[in-house]
Amino acid sequence: MRRQLLLLGCLWLLGMEYTQAQVVKSYPIQVSFFNNATLLPGAGELGIFGLPIHPGVRVGLAFTIRQQTRSQWFQTAQVGYFYHRYVHHAIQLYSETAYRYDLSADWDVEGMIGLGYLHAIPATPTFTLRDGVYEKRLGLGRPQLMAGLSLGLGYHLSPDWRIFIQSQFYVQTPFVREYVAVLPNLAFHTGFSFPLVLKSKS
Repeated sequence: MRRQLLLLGCLWLLGMEYTQAQVVKSYPIQVSFFNNATLLPGAGELGIFGLPIHPGVRVGLAFTIRQQTRSQWFQTAQVGYFYHRYVHHAIQLYSETAYRYDLSADWDVEGMIGLGYLHAIPATPTFTLRDGVYEKRLGLGRPQLMAGLSLGLGYHLSPDWRIFIQSQFYVQTPFVREYVAVLPNLAFHTGFSFPLVLKSKS
């Protein structure tokens, strides 16, 4: 009986040590729905929104670089998709270096600079003229570079949950080498963020 109690006590202590040795890390997951328009900043509705609507969705993670009392630097990793009617479907893979400042306990503002990859897939069939005959091309799409700036406003529903709006201006290149090598885009995001909690051993 004593041996059994001693064994149970050792197992309990080992379990306590394992629990204390775990390190809990939290990474904000950002989800947003956006409208993408071929515009320069200041154009469109209220200077941030273009019509007709070209819908998109974006999901990303944020990694803290430096945390201060009322501000923080962080890096994002974003994956996005949008559909521009009659033009293309676009897949985005990019990262942003961001700075956020707390205006109060609930409100904050942020600015970001981003760089990444955009893959544009034609939304309509494309053809190539060969020997006087038009041949349909495979719609595999074209790789392009994207780079831009964003400004955002956020509100904290709780310490970990946040809703936000964001105006993102970026360029994609090369779009059409012959006459529009660089295409400006203006995306208006509305979204929310919540924590992804990971546990690991210390």
